[in-house]
Amino acid sequence: MILGRRGIDTRVRLRRFGKWFKRKVLHQEWMADAFASPAKQGRLLSDKVRCTGFREAILRTVKPGDTVVDLGAGTGLLSFFALQAGARHVYAIELSRISEIARELIDANGFQKQITVIPNISTKVRLPERCDVLISETLSSFGFDSENIIESITDARKRFLKPEGRIIPESAQTLLVPFSSDDFGVGSIPQPFYGLNYQPYRKQLFDQPFLMRASGEAFVELSAPAVCHKLDFSRDSQIPGKSITPFRISRDGRLDGFLGWFEAQLAPGVAIGNSPYLPHNNWWQLYFPVLDQSDVRAGQLIILELEPKTIADEIKWSYTVRSLER
Repeated sequence: MILGRRGIDTRVRLRRFGKWFKRKVLHQEWMADAFASPAKQGRLLSDKVRCTGFREAILRTVKPGDTVVDLGAGTGLLSFFALQAGARHVYAIELSRISEIARELIDANGFQKQITVIPNISTKVRLPERCDVLISETLSSFGFDSENIIESITDARKRFLKPEGRIIPESAQTLLVPFSSDDFGVGSIPQPFYGLNYQPYRKQLFDQPFLMRASGEAFVELSAPAVCHKLDFSRDSQIPGKSITPFRISRDGRLDGFLGWFEAQLAPGVAIGNSPYLPHNNWWQLYFPVLDQSDVRAGQLIILELEPKTIADEIKWSYTVRSLER
């Protein structure tokens, strides 16, 4: 496609706006505090799947005498776990004002000489030494769709870690399942709705992917879940590109969309995730609606083409669904 001058100027302006928004808005403390309030941290701390999973991974990974860097340290819980595992020193990097509470907790536990709190964004931090272990609990509902986990780990890996350094989490993968449900999503507001035309509202509500909390008994899966992306945090430096994921339909039904989640390998033998088939935890699922619902049949092959794009530090999704006859 050949762009005219106006098309080129528009793209340049959008790129410049994205850079400005990232630098001047997303990285301001007040913006970070919206995501790291005490109430938000309380939900994280009460998530036993998250906390016990990372604690076990840290105890298996951190060795006595190690130096550790904790990206997005929050209240410092994972930094404390690293000391329990025998770390000599931990650099706890946290942009938001929750770092003030972390300092109080450090004082309350007598860790002042063992933990250095750095209230800044990790890409602007310089450490006095290379570290043995990098910890980052910045996973999101679809693994990498917010919080810049790939970008921040890539930068920290290059500047903070020793060549033989270890990373928690080690890897992750995203999964998707096509489904039908009368309880949530497109299927919960059928067309017509009580004899009325609610299509304009449906178009507004279901025009893009959004987070939701689903459970296995609230939907009918139309095929087995399929892996969409694979992430290796010791090597990957960019968000995944366009993916093409096939699904072999296993039962007749109405396609309302795709439900997505992640599975992360924190350390050998330690994994966590937010599958809708498991008990709920802090992470919700990512719902990709299919507004133009269609009936699918057992044996049919459907293809989901999914492409993530980074705009102002957040992932935006474009996707299409193609159907192949049996």
